[in-house]
Amino acid sequence: MKSLILTIVLAATVAACKLPGPDKKAQAPRIQHNYIVLLDLSDRLIVQDNQPERDKALIRDIYSLFEEKVKSGLYIKSGDEIKVVMAPQRGAGLSRDEFEDRLYVNMNNIKKVYRRARESERRKNFYANLDTLYRHAVFSAKPEDYYGADIWKYFHEDLRVDYVDDDHTRNFLFILTDGYPVVGHNQNKLLQVKNEFPDLHIVLLEASPREKDLEWDRVVALWQQWFESMGVKDYTIIKRGSLTKEMEQVRDVVQSRPPAFASGY
Repeated sequence: MKSLILTIVLAATVAACKLPGPDKKAQAPRIQHNYIVLLDLSDRLIVQDNQPERDKALIRDIYSLFEEKVKSGLYIKSGDEIKVVMAPQRGAGLSRDEFEDRLYVNMNNIKKVYRRARESERRKNFYANLDTLYRHAVFSAKPEDYYGADIWKYFHEDLRVDYVDDDHTRNFLFILTDGYPVVGHNQNKLLQVKNEFPDLHIVLLEASPREKDLEWDRVVALWQQWFESMGVKDYTIIKRGSLTKEMEQVRDVVQSRPPAFASGY
């Protein structure tokens, strides 16, 4: 009898162990952030007052936003990244690939033990490389020595490499420029870029038309038409002005919470 009771108790215990536990709610994956900073290194660097310093101040502020996202992921959960890239440009004499490597930080590529410990070192190196880039970019005091930056070509050939195409990444493209997206003002080329970046948010900074025929409304209309032809719905065009106000607008854009990314942000 005792043997029978023991057998029943053991069977009940085993059965209880096999019972499914209460359903656990699947945790929403953390939203990662991909910050791309696209530079126009044409004669705007010498024509516009204090342009290199303004560019660097804006980029440093974007880097601080990147660091805030890394911290919000407690470092170990962060897969955020930031990269500074240059629009194709003839005659610049810059080692584009080398500088873009130096100005690229991807938390996925950094061992977790070093993510917080080497934060200050990463920032210091990033800022130093940024200073070096702009020092080399200003190679002449004559505007005629600079070719135009081909922003259209970057969209057409390179953006798909820098863009992160998944459901858990917010992609931001910050463009530092003052004029047209193509060299030679050939607006027909704008229609050739495919719609491959549906969730991309573009922030155009330092826009400042210089020629008489480049009135502000016309420049804005050109960029709007181009962005919308690519299916880009989220874009912000910020006119060159107070640096503090530009930085505030950038922060407002980055810290907004679009419906598609409301969970897990």
